[in-house]
Amino acid sequence: MNFLLRGKHLLKMLKIIIFATFIVTSIYPAKLNAGQTKKIIEGRYCFIYTNDDSLLVNQLVEQLRQHIVSIETFFEKFSQSVITIYVTRSEQEYYKYASRTVPEWSQAVAFPYKNLVVLKIISAQDIKKSGQVLLHELVHINLAALLQKREIPVWLNEGLAEYLSGDLLSFDNKITLANALLAKKIIRFADIDSLHNFNSVKARLAYIQSKAAVEFFVSRYGLEGLQHLVHNIAKYHSLNDAFRKTTGADVLDFEILWYADLKERYSWMVILNFDNLLWIGMGLLAVIAIIFIRQRNKKKIQSWTQNEKMNGSFDDDDENFLQM
Repeated sequence: MNFLLRGKHLLKMLKIIIFATFIVTSIYPAKLNAGQTKKIIEGRYCFIYTNDDSLLVNQLVEQLRQHIVSIETFFEKFSQSVITIYVTRSEQEYYKYASRTVPEWSQAVAFPYKNLVVLKIISAQDIKKSGQVLLHELVHINLAALLQKREIPVWLNEGLAEYLSGDLLSFDNKITLANALLAKKIIRFADIDSLHNFNSVKARLAYIQSKAAVEFFVSRYGLEGLQHLVHNIAKYHSLNDAFRKTTGADVLDFEILWYADLKERYSWMVILNFDNLLWIGMGLLAVIAIIFIRQRNKKKIQSWTQNEKMNGSFDDDDENFLQM
């Protein structure tokens, strides 16, 4: 009986030791990592990151120096508070600061009224895009500081952030627009307000459309016109009033003009899809092959005809010789 009691006590002590070991090994590394956190302040921008990311953050700071002045100049009135930028290197860390409500396809999120940006950098592609993505989120924060909680449609908010951060339409973006036009999948401006509920493919199209719309606006009214529009949105209660004051037309009129321009500019580009280019290339090769074969056959026929004529002239000479 005593033997059994001792065994139970030993088992209980073993469980306690295992549990204590688990707690210590779980908490201690977390504290160690917390001790490795660094902070760097550039103007009113405070970067929080780990020691291992010093080189990466220095590159982000350099890109910030190069472009942030033009963004702040555009808004004139911008956030004067210190803006905190968390640089995270894992999904778990990203969602810890950004919350689980952000879309899974996002690389960063801005919280304008907290003056906070959470940036996720995991892959090589994330590193390549990180500078532009950070500037994109800072546009959101400075825009919110100007608008003072006035509503702005998502297409304009995102398109403006894309444009001012320097992410203009690429060749691939234009092909995507051409494909969407052909498939009749262009998203209405009003529907882009549901962007955070889109899957990654539809979200990408929404971002491309948004920056295409802002680029079209600038092509018609200039960068100064875009600046006037943003300041008029801050001034007037109605988005349509702001558009009319800036352009003489309302938002729906602008969307119709943009869609017509989109069709005119990009519909033909659907032929530049790789699959289409492959079929076109094969078709051209077939045509070239047919032309080549016909030319070769034509030369053969001409050669045969000449030989027959020569043979005929030889026969005539032989007959003349015999008659002599």
